[in-house]
Amino acid sequence: MLDSITIPLRPFLVFAVVLARVGGLVTFAPFWGHGAIAPRVRALLALMLAFCVTPLVTPRIPTPPAELTGLTLILIGEALIGCALGFVGRLVLSALTVAAEMITFQLGLSLASTIDPATHARTTALGTFAQMIGLMVLLAADGHHWFLLATVRSFDLHTPSLPQMTPLLVQLLVRLSADAFNIGVALAAPVIIALLLAEFALAVAGRVAPQLQIFLLGFPVKIAVGLWIIGATLYFLPGAVRTILYALRADLLRAAGAF
Repeated sequence: MLDSITIPLRPFLVFAVVLARVGGLVTFAPFWGHGAIAPRVRALLALMLAFCVTPLVTPRIPTPPAELTGLTLILIGEALIGCALGFVGRLVLSALTVAAEMITFQLGLSLASTIDPATHARTTALGTFAQMIGLMVLLAADGHHWFLLATVRSFDLHTPSLPQMTPLLVQLLVRLSADAFNIGVALAAPVIIALLLAEFALAVAGRVAPQLQIFLLGFPVKIAVGLWIIGATLYFLPGAVRTILYALRADLLRAAGAF
């Protein structure tokens, strides 16, 4: 008679836990979670990353429960952890979108909007351009590796358990939302100040020479001044984005330990 073959269940349970956390990360993280990437490609990417991460974290993970109810709750919690790590990256990069939208509104180009492939929401061409610059600098700085590093470290700081939302995580997300707005205003400040000066000059010209059609001249003058300032400061934009992304690395590590 042939001896029965016993297949250990622990490797499959551990892989399911890692896949849930990595899958949540791939769903929301910048670049990996971009809306232009097909869902099947993202699912395949999550499987490949889970295969790579599982051997590293298997000794640190206790054996998950084999019961369906307990395992389902743990997988939901792991998916929420991965989604939170990816959402932190989106919050940090949203500062570029905030700056682009503020500049576009001041230039009077907010009506010329398109569909953003990442969020499927209406955005402007300048907003899409800012997002592309942020993603390029992120990849150039190996920022996509930071998400994997934070995910691997999160298994040291938080073992698989039931889903929960800690006050520290909520505080971190609120602070990052406020920082994204502050950074967006700071990035858009040169263009906004130049446009305010241009409007002041147009108002003075309208008082001095009432025959000038200030309303007709205002739009092309503001657009020309805004685009010139954007072109003049474009050289410094990668450095500013790099500073933002270096803060992202520390925020990811804080988020990994906030559960």
